[in-house]
Amino acid sequence: MALAARTVSNILRRCNYASPALSGMGRALATSRAVLAPPPAVAAGDIAEDIDWTEDMPVPVKRRVAALREVQEDYDKLIKQFIKERAELQAKYEQQAAPMMDKRVRLVAGEEKVGAYDIADSDEPDEGIPDFWLTAITNHDLLGEYVTERDAEVLSYLADVRVASLTGEEAGSFKLTFSFRDNPFFTNKVLEKTFYMENPDEIVPDKFVGCSIDWAAGKDTTVSVVKKKVGDKKNKGKGAVTINQTKPCDSFFNFFKTPVVPENPDDLSEEELEALQQQMDEDYEIATALRESLVPRAVEWFTGEAAPPLYGDEFDDGEYGEFEDEEEPEPAPRRR
Repeated sequence: MALAARTVSNILRRCNYASPALSGMGRALATSRAVLAPPPAVAAGDIAEDIDWTEDMPVPVKRRVAALREVQEDYDKLIKQFIKERAELQAKYEQQAAPMMDKRVRLVAGEEKVGAYDIADSDEPDEGIPDFWLTAITNHDLLGEYVTERDAEVLSYLADVRVASLTGEEAGSFKLTFSFRDNPFFTNKVLEKTFYMENPDEIVPDKFVGCSIDWAAGKDTTVSVVKKKVGDKKNKGKGAVTINQTKPCDSFFNFFKTPVVPENPDDLSEEELEALQQQMDEDYEIATALRESLVPRAVEWFTGEAAPPLYGDEFDDGEYGEFEDEEEPEPAPRRR
């Protein structure tokens, strides 16, 4: 279900939305938007438009403020043009990188021959790189927290992940595409989610549009099955039967769902608003990590070299002594 324009932004404003932490280029782009871009229009009724902010200032200062506002308007126009052209430039270079991404797919699948690379010979069969994307995702410091054991089985069939920046009237928006090999879990060849920005200089998307997953019977990782006894209470449970019921559960594949937003956000309670905000926060946080971190540097996440170090360089044995091995429980996947 596509969301009406501005609906998501209105909900996030009501929830006092804070943009999720970004990484790499994403953080830089978000910072440039927040600092350089013109501020969004104030919601109607929040601040009266007829307030004179310079009322108590001396006349010479008022005049200079008026002149500064003209400069600000010119600057805002320039930055809007910059953001528009930046989105177009990003899309251009994504197109130029497409052949490289195609080659990556072939290398992972074992369809592209490779040289020796000064690596010792071996009799092992060359069948590509099993579980390349599964390993890269689970190694990722944020994405891996959302992957459950059931998800991992599905992600082992993941063949490629792509990001595409949209252009024209949709400049600033982007689409994430997951391509899968034939698998016993669902019939979809591709899973997609698109994040639409009403304007290129927006930080928060106005629409989150996911897709439906055609799960095979009993294979849906986004639900769990619980057994429940149903019977006649008057007969003390005699004749009771056990039925299977499904309930939502944590799963990486919840990411592909479209947030359900009512026509009138005021119909939601504060608790429902907070739950919706959390869902959209996590969706955009995952999307940003995929777009700015995982997809561009997948091989480094696969090997683990892109993962942040456990300890800083200052933690050496000479200054702090040796660390003793301690067994810690493995953290559970982040709730989705």
